[in-house]
Amino acid sequence: MKKVALIVACAALAVPARARADDSHDIYSYAWHEHSLKSDVGISALLGGGITGFTDKAMRDTMANDVGGLWDLRVTLGSHIPLALDIGYVGTAATINALGGGKSGTLVGTTAEAAIRYNVLPHFAWNPYAFVGVGWQRYDLSGGTFTVADTGIRDSDNSVVFPMGAGIAYREKHGLVVDVHGTFRASADYGLVAQTVGGSSYVPLHTWAASGAVGYEF
Repeated sequence: MKKVALIVACAALAVPARARADDSHDIYSYAWHEHSLKSDVGISALLGGGITGFTDKAMRDTMANDVGGLWDLRVTLGSHIPLALDIGYVGTAATINALGGGKSGTLVGTTAEAAIRYNVLPHFAWNPYAFVGVGWQRYDLSGGTFTVADTGIRDSDNSVVFPMGAGIAYREKHGLVVDVHGTFRASADYGLVAQTVGGSSYVPLHTWAASGAVGYEF
């Protein structure tokens, strides 16, 4: 009887241990590791492009078009665990007109940012996610000389931005990643386009973006 009881006890202890081992292979789990990847957590790099625009009407009125071009590079640390870190570079380009017309140039944007990302299905092939972060953004005007006194626009500006948004990524088992996402960037300390020529108050530089990307993870 003692031997039987000992065998039963060992079997009872083995069941939860087996369940814990199998949990890492559950595609719907929230385990903090992914043994099918070399990194154990998922590290990915994606390159993509898309469109972007300003949300403020006064800023849109200075642009030649409502949307501009966008290109970006993003590295994700932890693409297969519940919480990840996104580190990204975003470049933009669009044509801007001086207040009152008569002069135009190319507005080039450069953004470096980092965001915390919540992976809804970290171990599933299709992974919806949401993110929020902080970054630094710079705008430069090329194609002419711009001053607030003459055109209502400065030739450059730096500001802090707060990116937030959501997306969905498809992760193929051999490492290919396809991603689409939308972003809203709230801007602070902006000073690029004045409300009026020679004015001291400036138009908000909040933006939206929609983009797609492809890359690889390990």
